[in-house]
Amino acid sequence: MNWDSGIVRQHRDAKGRERRTGTFVTGTTAKIALLALSAVLQPTAEAQNAARPSPLPAETSDIAEMPAAGPHRVFVSAGLGGGGGANVLDVAEDGVKLLGMVPINQTGVMALSRDGTRVYVLETFYQRGNRGPREDVLAVYDARSLKLLKEIVVPGRALIVPRTQLFDVSEDGRLAYIYDFLPASSVHVVDLEQGKVTTSVDLPGCALVFPFGARGFGSVCGDGTLSSVEVPTSGVAKASFTKPFFSADEDPLFETSVIDRASGEAWFLSYSGKVFPVKFGPGVPRVDKSWSLTAAAGMAASGTGLQELAWRPGGSAQVIAVHRPSKRLYVLMHTGTFWTHKHAGSEVWVFDTAKQALLRRIKLERPAVGIAVSQDETPLLYVAGEGPGPDAGFSVLDAQSGEPRGGRGVPALLSFVSGT
Repeated sequence: MNWDSGIVRQHRDAKGRERRTGTFVTGTTAKIALLALSAVLQPTAEAQNAARPSPLPAETSDIAEMPAAGPHRVFVSAGLGGGGGANVLDVAEDGVKLLGMVPINQTGVMALSRDGTRVYVLETFYQRGNRGPREDVLAVYDARSLKLLKEIVVPGRALIVPRTQLFDVSEDGRLAYIYDFLPASSVHVVDLEQGKVTTSVDLPGCALVFPFGARGFGSVCGDGTLSSVEVPTSGVAKASFTKPFFSADEDPLFETSVIDRASGEAWFLSYSGKVFPVKFGPGVPRVDKSWSLTAAAGMAASGTGLQELAWRPGGSAQVIAVHRPSKRLYVLMHTGTFWTHKHAGSEVWVFDTAKQALLRRIKLERPAVGIAVSQDETPLLYVAGEGPGPDAGFSVLDAQSGEPRGGRGVPALLSFVSGT
């Protein structure tokens, strides 16, 4: 007999005779078994069709547009190399919503138009990444669609730690001012409608830009003065200077001091906690009598002693903010000695600038490096926490009561709001 398949075992019986045993299946039997198994395993056509998923609809490409901005929309930037851009956030009753991102390269800085409709990004590009031919570009974005509207090539800019006072726009959004330091201190004036640089103003010994009105900006000078520049529609811009009123060696001013672009009112803050009210306008700026933050809080005025422990302003980003309608100042404060102006703040103090009085102290859950405030009747306080990671991130407080309103674990350093 021919065995088609099977398992054969060969052995000897008790008498020594050779035997073969096993299980065998003939070819015909195997075929029948395979057909039966196939019928069991093979689903019917109906079952196959029922199990097959419906085809996906064809994908279409579109561009989303954010809802219209309310008073509590804020652009949050992480500064040097952080996060790839500025996150666009809306603060609502149900939390802090992330809407989008404005792309900014590692060394870029941004500015926001006073009406909040345009975002301006100033960036530097090298042909080989970190070397090679350099190009400085001012990009203009629509603040709602985040669509790039135009790019303007500019002569240069100062590449230092990001500050809103390095690059800003005029009150009417027509001009942009770019602080540069190549080969000396100067400010480039850009006509944003025409898309070109109209003039460059040399300001030896002065730095930064504090825009006011339609065609003016101020700068801080190392000899203890302020400069004020009115940019003419034609001709050469001229600077006016105050008399010296502070010492850059003994009690310098924070570069993050603030100005109301519409009125020209500004508040310059010194490392020891002195506030210098300034009024910019045509001609020489007016510097009013200074007052002390700690004295306004009923304490002794903090001085410049290296061993003097006192409440002082401090933070590595934006230390001071102003609520323009009420003229209230918000200042990050910490306890420390003189020259601790970079230390993160543990509290935010709120001051009435007209009465030069402390209104309230807001204790923060974690140390902060920068603050901003919305400009509506129910303002919010935006706080950039110290350190990397989501535990620092971005938090929101009620600017009047100090009550928490939520937060977002996004990299945060500088916050930009409309209306300032």
